[in-house]
Amino acid sequence: MVNPFSPLLIALILGIITAYYFQFTMAFTIIILGFFICIFVYNIIFGKKISYILIFILFTIGILVTLSSKSGLETYLNKRIECSGTVDRVIKTSTNAKYVIKVNSINKNHINIEKIMLNIVSNKDLNLGDKIYFNGVLKEPMANTNPKLFNYKLNLMSQRIYTTMTIKDYQIRVISSNPSLKYRIKANFKKNVENLFNQHLSKDNSQIITSIILGESSYIDEDTLSLYRELGLAHILAVSGLHIGIITGFLIFIFSRLGIKRKINICLSLSIMWIYGFLIGYPPSILRASIMFSVLFYSSIIHEPYNSINTLSVGCLILLLINPYYLFNIGFQLSFIAAFSIVYFTPYIKRLFYPYNSKVFVTIAALFAVNIGLFPVQAYYFNRVGLLTILANLILVPIFSISLILGLIMVVFFYTIPFMNIILGPILNIILFFQNFILKIIPNITLKIFSPGLIQIVLYFSLIIMILKIVNIENFEKHFKSAILVYIIFFTIVNSISFYMDKSIELHFIDVGQGDSILIRTQNGDYLMDTGGSPIENSFDISKNITLPYLEKLGVNRLKAIFISHFHDDHSQGVPLLAANLKVDNIVGSYIPKDYQLPIVVLKQYDEIMLDKNTKLTIIWPNTINSNNENNISLVALLTYFNRSVLFTGDIEREVEPLVADMLNRDIEILKIPHHGSSTSSTDYFLNKLRPAVGIISVGRNNLYNHPSSEVVTRYEEIDSQIYRTDKNGLVKINFNKEEYNIETFINEDKINIIEFIKNNMIRVYFYLLHLIFSYVFLKIYISIIEELEIIEL
Repeated sequence: MVNPFSPLLIALILGIITAYYFQFTMAFTIIILGFFICIFVYNIIFGKKISYILIFILFTIGILVTLSSKSGLETYLNKRIECSGTVDRVIKTSTNAKYVIKVNSINKNHINIEKIMLNIVSNKDLNLGDKIYFNGVLKEPMANTNPKLFNYKLNLMSQRIYTTMTIKDYQIRVISSNPSLKYRIKANFKKNVENLFNQHLSKDNSQIITSIILGESSYIDEDTLSLYRELGLAHILAVSGLHIGIITGFLIFIFSRLGIKRKINICLSLSIMWIYGFLIGYPPSILRASIMFSVLFYSSIIHEPYNSINTLSVGCLILLLINPYYLFNIGFQLSFIAAFSIVYFTPYIKRLFYPYNSKVFVTIAALFAVNIGLFPVQAYYFNRVGLLTILANLILVPIFSISLILGLIMVVFFYTIPFMNIILGPILNIILFFQNFILKIIPNITLKIFSPGLIQIVLYFSLIIMILKIVNIENFEKHFKSAILVYIIFFTIVNSISFYMDKSIELHFIDVGQGDSILIRTQNGDYLMDTGGSPIENSFDISKNITLPYLEKLGVNRLKAIFISHFHDDHSQGVPLLAANLKVDNIVGSYIPKDYQLPIVVLKQYDEIMLDKNTKLTIIWPNTINSNNENNISLVALLTYFNRSVLFTGDIEREVEPLVADMLNRDIEILKIPHHGSSTSSTDYFLNKLRPAVGIISVGRNNLYNHPSSEVVTRYEEIDSQIYRTDKNGLVKINFNKEEYNIETFINEDKINIIEFIKNNMIRVYFYLLHLIFSYVFLKIYISIIEELEIIEL
């Protein structure tokens, strides 16, 4: 086998994914692993094939290492505890400081060392290596509560951090500020790099090169960071394989010119590379590149053939066995996919430039390869792809390479002959000014794209494989090619008819914390009922970090209308941002607030809007805007779809509820529960008049208002309403068709049981099985008919 480690890596990855999403026990997994190992030993003894059984072993190991990678502090979750530990990493933010702490004792009892993320809400400064004592409530980090958005919990788990704690400065004291040698070396290196570039470079250039050397983007302002990302240059700011390649290549070149023997040269260069990785904390990209380059140079020393894909697979295997949650780290994914794309796709792309084989064309081919491989990943996570990425990389990477080498030389000179930096500093400053100038004159043309699913990604790479002729269709038999063409045409027609016949609509109750935002997706377009927002000043920007990204991930680039129930921040704060980033046809409300800058279409009681042919929105309230309570002039709207009904209520309270109930005088299937389940709403009269089958509460976790009221929840339970809450269920999605509706929640309390999963998805399983069987039978019959017709013709 050319790449024996590649199938093993795939098996390990599948095992990790299976363990993450499905329910397994450690004992059961160990028994299965033991069974496969017995078969493996049996096959070795009797000289039988072992390759297939190795795949099953790696799959089971993937499950096992994932189950093993968990916190030892689970028993302390949601409890107030006293901890002591060491500051292992310092993370500065604009609002507070975060620290990764290696905890070694809890409640004065020694434990196995485990890292936690400590947030300090104050100006308290801790230093790397400080030994500290603190107390607080241990929490499990939050995962994403809306599909495809950033998963903070997984991000921490990829760093082997499973718990967090947020405290005030009076809850912590420093026991000792005498760090160990390891921490002193790291802290001094970081401080010296910062001081070096602050002394010799302009402020902006110092921030850029410090970020590049230390691999920390926190030095750079958000606008510059966004510009690098959108031009496809983010890899320049994060220490990656590109950095390691440039540094290692430069070191080997210098040492060879100094007459150092090849083996010593390589060993010395690799040693410096690993020391550099230690100084900046070994991010996954550095580990990947270090392992890959080490294997590469080791193979060249022992004169063994080097296989890049095999080496990549080995590096990835090692890292995932160390920490299986690296698999879910964005940097890890980008790093390995970029490296794989260069190795795998570049030779096929070079054929397109044949007979041109100069270094420029080889570089262009490699850049094309990287962008081909990363396109679906960038689309999934960032929803923007730079159209001039290749040009930007072609121009700026050579300049960046010079900047990186000069920066590192300045660091070396700082420790050896510091006066030389008086000469190098201005030179690096000029190069960085030029780099920044080029960055700003390259047009930032980006393509917005939805987050693709697995099927779209498979189709994309299938198309790439055919275009690059990795699988050459021209080599297929004529009958097989024509059969594929007919098959594609047939299913295109079937899917087109299915799309045309689809009359369904969707409601997405987005989890925006303590606020409301509901996406209405119809056959005629998309509408948004409220935008969410931050009810507390200077807090997390809900519309920027949740509402807009969620819409972009669904591919929503245009909203036919944004309906604003009322103009409190938790319902309307996101309007300007959405209007600036999406095409918004209309902003609709029941009144116009003072000093509001955007044009608003005012709707009145009994106005009707046809959202599509089968979906109507009728305004029920307000009938007056003379109220001292802005909640009570909330826009109340009844959505009707065939014989289904959904009532949107904004934040109306008990004074208005009976008026709304009397006007409707009918049962409601789904109710957006008023005012986040506050005790000022959802009166008995209101509920007994409407008797909703389903109630949905948009509410924030651990909110200051204690919403929803337990009394209100009890009232709904007493009339047999099924309650869904965004604080517990995350996004709540309702799919309507003419006959029925079904409700899906993003958050499930437990992992999926495999048997239950198969039972619940039996129809889908049957559909895909029938699809495969039909496809196979169709192709066989078609080919046999064509062959018979040719025989008859002869």
